[in-house]
Amino acid sequence: MATQQKETKLLVTKREAASALSVSIRTIENFIRRKELAARKIGRRTLIPLTALEAFARRDHASPLDNNAVR
Repeated sequence: MATQQKETKLLVTKREAASALSVSIRTIENFIRRKELAARKIGRRTLIPLTALEAFARRDHASPLDNNAVR
């Protein structure tokens, strides 16, 4: 019997990245815009390297409230 190989993606869509991180697509777009998450344009599509998504998930991220803290 032939063994089935699991397909490994190198790039994921913004929708797949949002689902993987449990955030909205808009949040993914904001991360990309702020250059916190690497992305590649291929034609009209924006794709995120899976390795960049995994590295992003491992890093600590400041809360938006941290930047506006009252002193």
